[in-house]
Order: sequence, then structure tokens, then C-alpha cells
Amino acid sequence: MSPRRIFFILGLVPLASIAFAKFYLEDIQLLEPCPYCMLQRGIMLLFTIVFWLSAIFVGQGSRFFSWISMLLTFAVGLLGLFISGKHILLQLNPGVDSLGCTQTTLAITEVFDYQIVRDILMRGGDCSVVDWTFLGLSIPMWTAILTLFLAFVGILVNLVARKRVTKGRWLR
Repeated sequence: MSPRRIFFILGLVPLASIAFAKFYLEDIQLLEPCPYCMLQRGIMLLFTIVFWLSAIFVGQGSRFFSWISMLLTFAVGLLGLFISGKHILLQLNPGVDSLGCTQTTLAITEVFDYQIVRDILMRGGDCSVVDWTFLGLSIPMWTAILTLFLAFVGILVNLVARKRVTKGRWLR
């Protein structure tokens, strides 16, 4: 299978996770997402954007764009693990930092002073509450696992795509 197709399929995985969160967890289970959950959905959207741009540019056989794609995949994965890690820490130690979710949300809304950002992040929901589990793991734990998987596979596909580059390609 070509790297272009793999990147396109990889871009569908985070979209499926967002659809699961929206349509099953919110609409059927009636769970209200907290600000960290909304940030993690944003990370999944970033993964989709990076993978689909990689399908366009890295699929053409460019080593330069492969390095850029690898760097972006790593950066988005690191940011996603940081946010998921903070969320997991809040869930495992609910009494220690009860304002952690609120402080982070207020800091983000100060930097991005847009009404839509405020509407998304100030929805409500307590970040330290575990509302839903599957196989004993909470939503941010599953998000961290998915983030690790996407970052690992994205970097691996970029490495394979770099080796498939033929001579005469643009920006080798």
C-alpha cells in the first residue's frame, strides 16, 4: 500500500474518534465534555490535517516534506500526550489540583480572545470526574493511547516514504 493511502486512512482514524465522542458519548450517553476533552478533540483534528497534508505532499515522494511531516506529527503527538497526561493526572488525583482545569481554560481564553474559543472551552464539565470507562481506562487514557499510536505510525510511514523516494523528484 502506498504512503499516500496510508496517510489518508490515518487521517480518518482521529475523525472516527471525534465522531464517537460526539455522537455516542455526548448524544447517547449524555456526557458533557470538559475543556480538556475539547482540547483533545482539537489535537485529533490536528492529526487529521497533518496526515492529509502528508498524503498530498509526502505521497509525491519528497524527502523535504517527509521531514516536515515527521516533525509536525511528532509535535502534535507530544502536545496531545501533554494534554492527555494533565487530564489523566487530574482524574487520578481529583483533590490535589481542583482548579487545574479552570486555570488552563482561562489561560487559553486569554491568549485566544475569540468568542468561539470561549464557547467551546467554557462549556462546563469537571475534568477530574471519570464519567465513562472502557476496559478500566477512562477517556483521556484512551486518547493518550490513540495519540501514541497515531504519532508512532505517522513517523513510521514517513520513514518508509523517505526510503521510497526515487531520483529526479522535486525537493528530494
